[in-house]
Amino acid sequence: MSKKSKKMTGLNFISIGGCSEIGMNMYAYICNDQWILVDMGMGFDNSLGRELIIPSPDQLIKNKSKIKALFITHSHEDHIGAIPYLWPMVECPIYARPFAIEMIRDKLSQFNLDTTVPLIKAAVGQKITIGNFKIEFIPMAHSTPESNALAIQTQFGTLIHSGDWRIDSDPILGLKTDEEKLKEYGDKGVLALICDSTNAFRSEHYGTERDVRATLIDVVKKYKGHRVLITCFASNLARLESCYYAAKENGRRLIVAGRSLKKIEKVAKVSGYLTDIPPFMDEWSAKDVDPAETLLVCTGSQGELNSALNKIAHDEHKNIKLAEDDIVIFSSRTIPGNEKAVMEIQNLLIEKGVQIITDLDYTVHASGHPSQEELELLYQWVRPKILVPMHGERVHLHKQADLGKKFGIEHTLIPHDGNIINLSDDGAKVIDVSRNEMVAVDGSKLIPLSGSIYKARQKLSNDGVVSLCLKRSGGSLKLLDFDSVGVFEDCEIQERNDVRKDIEAEIKLSFDNLVKAKSFDKNRAVETVKKIVKTVFLESRGKKPIVLSHIVE
Repeated sequence: MSKKSKKMTGLNFISIGGCSEIGMNMYAYICNDQWILVDMGMGFDNSLGRELIIPSPDQLIKNKSKIKALFITHSHEDHIGAIPYLWPMVECPIYARPFAIEMIRDKLSQFNLDTTVPLIKAAVGQKITIGNFKIEFIPMAHSTPESNALAIQTQFGTLIHSGDWRIDSDPILGLKTDEEKLKEYGDKGVLALICDSTNAFRSEHYGTERDVRATLIDVVKKYKGHRVLITCFASNLARLESCYYAAKENGRRLIVAGRSLKKIEKVAKVSGYLTDIPPFMDEWSAKDVDPAETLLVCTGSQGELNSALNKIAHDEHKNIKLAEDDIVIFSSRTIPGNEKAVMEIQNLLIEKGVQIITDLDYTVHASGHPSQEELELLYQWVRPKILVPMHGERVHLHKQADLGKKFGIEHTLIPHDGNIINLSDDGAKVIDVSRNEMVAVDGSKLIPLSGSIYKARQKLSNDGVVSLCLKRSGGSLKLLDFDSVGVFEDCEIQERNDVRKDIEAEIKLSFDNLVKAKSFDKNRAVETVKKIVKTVFLESRGKKPIVLSHIVE
């Protein structure tokens, strides 16, 4: 697309983020050139100095005047985490359920935006008219309270945006998936279902959160006399409540380690949850209580670098030190892409003699996403003409599309992030493609992943850097200073000296008596020096480092 946004007629859909990998969910719906956004999430990345990854802001900037509102399906970071970075580019009202509002407000306060952003609480059953759209929040069971699908009504037809969901007839917290409301929309006619694909390969129905609670109580009881630690998603409020009851039923005291767990406790109580549960003890209390009389809950189920579990596994936590025969329960599912980080932590724990328990051993985790069985039930209730899979890796989207075809859904289309898709009675088709590069939060800046900064950092991490300062005297160059980073081990003093001598010899051979003072081309000389250095290093080390050279008179 050009820098000037094109006018879009009809009903269109864009996945700005969420259809290339799990995380960074942000979607746009456009009806006769009026826009609404659904979710504004982030992903995690600890490589090359990156902190977070968020969807490209290009579409938002170009279409700011057309964006009427942002609707939030639920409070997970991959659906709200990018708001502090991207909302200033749209400055539109945000509609969400109360629990998500409090989570967003807490996040915005860290950026001094909590009094600036218009946060509007939406009620179940309320129909919100915004420009060419009418939106209703439909309760869906998930692993955080007050999750919703959105029914998006337009003159061209009704869309159901599922959000993250599953079917649980008896959830511990929050409302169950509203089967009757979904059937009601199905009876009226649904043009398209835009649907969560995360568990599209899972054929059987998952256990529920209530099953997990019973299992945690039993497992903790089994390990009486041992220190027990549970790691889970901080945002899974029902799981946190289950941990409390696992401690209470076994005469233990619950201690939480990790800032996000204390934050979720605070937000939950403001929102009316956990009101019958006393305040959790914090990690500073761990050293004052017999380990066998506590149940520790900590962040780090995905191997996050700064999490409590990562610090514990590396013996860097000030208050919690694990010992042989301690028990660590991973009450979570490893998100695709995090396998290596999780395995690294588990390896460290095993080396300490710690016993690890996962959902392969007991029902200590229940997914918040639909299996094939649940997807087919939703298809029956909604009966869409078009299925657009979203939220997952590419393989998950393709698998759900196959399920939809087998079920008999008339049209399916698998989107790529950036595709502009027209939705009509004739089906779904890609009508344009926009550049949709993800950006990273790097300190206080947003930097494109394919930009020169990360290319240089990648090169530096692969090959190191060499810097030279040379002095020009007449027609010759003399090497004054030679330094390197990430090229030699500290003990390789002789190797470093040998390489320096080779570089000096090549420079002398190339420049002495060949460059006259009056015709000396400094830029060309710098490039020649770089080629000499790279050639010497290629021959001696098999690598061509980044070369920084400077010539003084």
